[in-house]
Amino acid sequence: MATYVTLLKFTSEGLKSLGDFGKTWEKVSKRVAQTGVKTIGAYGILGPYDMMFIYEAPDEKAAASVPLFFSSQKGGAQTETWTAIPMGEFVKVTGRLKG
Repeated sequence: MATYVTLLKFTSEGLKSLGDFGKTWEKVSKRVAQTGVKTIGAYGILGPYDMMFIYEAPDEKAAASVPLFFSSQKGGAQTETWTAIPMGEFVKVTGRLKG
């Protein structure tokens, strides 16, 4: 399975219902798990984004469920998703670049 990182930033509308986020998190977590996604970590963060999710997904379609489920909630959110390559694999890729 591939590893993904999704960063989430609440919209101004989403901030209005922030008190209900615990319920939203439970709901989204269950729906995401049903798509075959395994959450590795979920964090509230300081900086330009409000949360970060690290997860494994069997394919891009399942991975897309994470940002889509959050964006579709009341108030919505802005998301950015990256594919993450485990360092051991990344080192192997860079090793192939030797002249």
